[in-house]
Amino acid sequence: MRAVIFGASGLLGRSVMRAFGDMTVTGTAFSRSAGALVAVDARSADAIAHLLGRVRPDVVVNCVGERRPAVWAGAPERACAGNVDAARLIAQGARRCGARLVHISSDYVFDGTAPPYRPDSLPNPLNTYGRWKLLAEHAVRGACPDAAILRLPALYGPVQHAAETNLTEIARQVAAGTPVELDDVCVRYPTHADEAAEVCRRLARALLQGQRLGSVAHWSAEQGLTKYRMALMIARRFHLPADHVRAGETDAASGDRPVDCRLDCQELPAALGPARRRLFDIEFPPAVEPWLTASGPAA
Repeated sequence: MRAVIFGASGLLGRSVMRAFGDMTVTGTAFSRSAGALVAVDARSADAIAHLLGRVRPDVVVNCVGERRPAVWAGAPERACAGNVDAARLIAQGARRCGARLVHISSDYVFDGTAPPYRPDSLPNPLNTYGRWKLLAEHAVRGACPDAAILRLPALYGPVQHAAETNLTEIARQVAAGTPVELDDVCVRYPTHADEAAEVCRRLARALLQGQRLGSVAHWSAEQGLTKYRMALMIARRFHLPADHVRAGETDAASGDRPVDCRLDCQELPAALGPARRRLFDIEFPPAVEPWLTASGPAA
């Protein structure tokens, strides 16, 4: 079996590469291509077609996406292309080469007012990122109708730079000791990237075996936390002061952050069997500990 993972340099993409280790895997990247990753611009139909024509994969996983708000504001056209145009082009390429497709989407397609959200719940994104992810879903369905769309919440895990996850950014703020206000209204369900990757692998296997699944699937950790609550957990675990961290409404007040996008995940285990649930209390310390010093992790 052969797999192509688009966006393999990102947090989830790296975990998916490891999870698909029982296949012959080709990973792609654009701005961060290094080592064994193949440099591919996922906004180019020709580049995608060339790679898929050469590899002839059985399954394609699309982990491409731009989630950073600074990029939405600073380069919206480029960010839109990375989230929407790339999704359409990858889906078209997968269909043309006869590969099964797993496309990664987000819980931000929902407005957070009526959780839990089932796969067939009506999307209503509040911000640009959520709208792009929903447009990407529509593009994927149009280009590759039998694709599986997997919606995920905020992820965490071993990162290459602190801004790669909210959790590591919060850890840096806790360790810095500088007064900071963190939102204590909007609830997130931080899910380990390796757990999400394993679900992605099992979903891909089911597709390859001809199992009939719904076009949209949900996966998420079960524990809901605000940024402020995560900060307090980090401080307690590492015996750090937290007097400088204040509870606030910074995200909720903006009006473009959903308050609670909890995903109903019952259908996926029913189709694929029980999946391992990683406990945040146990898994978060190794992810944040390297980032609790001013210099960051040692090289």
